[in-house]
Order: sequence, then structure tokens, then C-alpha cells
Amino acid sequence: MKKFCVITNSLKDNKLEISYKILDYITKSGCQCVLIDNVDYSTGEYKVLKSKDIPGDTQCIISIGGDGTLLHATKDFIDLDVVFVGVNKGTLGFLAEISPDNVKESLDKLINDDFNIESRMMLDGRIIRDGKQVYSSTVLNDIVIHRGGDLAITDYQVYVNKEILGNYHADGIILSTPTGSTAYNLSAGGPVANMIILTPICPHTLANRSLILSRHDNIEVKIGKSRIANEENRRISFDGDGVFKIISGDIISISESEKTTKIAKLDEGSFLQAV
Repeated sequence: MKKFCVITNSLKDNKLEISYKILDYITKSGCQCVLIDNVDYSTGEYKVLKSKDIPGDTQCIISIGGDGTLLHATKDFIDLDVVFVGVNKGTLGFLAEISPDNVKESLDKLINDDFNIESRMMLDGRIIRDGKQVYSSTVLNDIVIHRGGDLAITDYQVYVNKEILGNYHADGIILSTPTGSTAYNLSAGGPVANMIILTPICPHTLANRSLILSRHDNIEVKIGKSRIANEENRRISFDGDGVFKIISGDIISISESEKTTKIAKLDEGSFLQAV
């Protein structure tokens, strides 16, 4: 690959030290590279970037920060045919696998096409209210339904392919992709698997079990009544972003997306080595 874009989190890359190091190395190698800081300093949050913000012939997007930076990049540029790779300036870095200590070696592999590409499954999530879609998003990691600021557990009815799977009384439910199985799902006691995973969050039961579903299944989660009269505090998040308020009777529809994310795999190491 010869045409790169670096998306950096300047709150983690102090003085853009690594960003400029990468930019300089790529250009001196005879390749093209642009650099974009995705931090909005007025809010301290990520900026939403658009396809028009980078050259249309970009082949590879290098994110610098943590897994969150890479997740935002994949969402912002979901419609582009590019390969993503991350430099880890966060903590675990399950997705952002490049260490700041071996940046040049990794860049050489990218420039010389010495890597494999993993096509990662994504999920489409839709919020249905009174029979109408009010919000939708596509995620690489997970969709998390949660009680929000409400201290009481809530009720969820789960359907798979239009058939009732069961009722959950819990703080929430995580629907994760294989990529997301190493994230919140893993912390909540869920398994790592190459399927769609449903994991209840602190369920009111002696058996806290995740369910592994086929990637071809269509899943619906119906939100039960609020246990606090006249208050609706439940929330849903899409890859930790796109937080949306949900109310009693809402249906969250989840299915495999037609879109995928291409991740550059530079070595054969297991992600478990990042723990």
C-alpha cells in the first residue's frame, strides 16, 4: 500500500509525537500520507469525520490511540474500501495491535503488503418505536442495552427469528460481534466466539449464561415497563457511542450487517497476549 491516512487521538499521543513520526516515515518511504486529529477540543470528545475529509484513493487508515479511536474510524469511514490498523496508546489494545515500540517494522509490512487482511463481521442495530424506525447504526464491537441511571433492574423479552427465546430481568443486555466478544462481553463473563453473542448484565438469576447465536439469526429485544413510574432512564449504545434513550415498548432489532471492516493483521500472535 502506498496511500495512507493517520487518524490520531491527540489526548493520548502527546504533542502528536508518534503521529508525526509515522507521517515522516511514510512520506520518506515514497508514499502518501495525511494526518487528522479526531479530538474536538471544545467538548473533549471524538469528532465525527466524513469520507470527504480524506483523499478518495486512501488505501489504509492508521489510528493512533486505543481501541475506541479505531472503532470511531471504522464507523466514520464505513463506506470506504480501506484497510484499518491501530497503534495502541491505550491500555489493552485488542484491536489496536501495533506497539509504539515497533512502529517502523509494522509500517514496512504495510508498505510492502506483507500482511493478511481479516474481514470482520459487523452488526446492524435498529430502534423500532410504535412500528417505526427511529434510529439505526452499524457496529464492529457491540450494542449495549442498559438501565442507565435507573437503579432498578428492567425486563427484556428476547426473540430470535420471531420466536420467543426468553425473558431477562437484568441491568442490561450485550449483543456483541466476534470482535466485540473480547470487550464488554468478556468483562461481563461472556465467551470469546466467532458468532453473535448475547450476554445479560447482572441478571437476577442463579444462572448467568451467555448465548451464542448464529450470525444469520435475527434478534429482537423488547424493552419492558419502567419500574419507576413516569421515568424512562434506559439507554442503548452502539460501539460505546451513539447513545440513545429508549423507552418501554421499544424493540431493538439486531442482525448481521452486509458491511464488514477490513483489519490488517501483521503477525500471528493471539489477541489474548494483550491481556
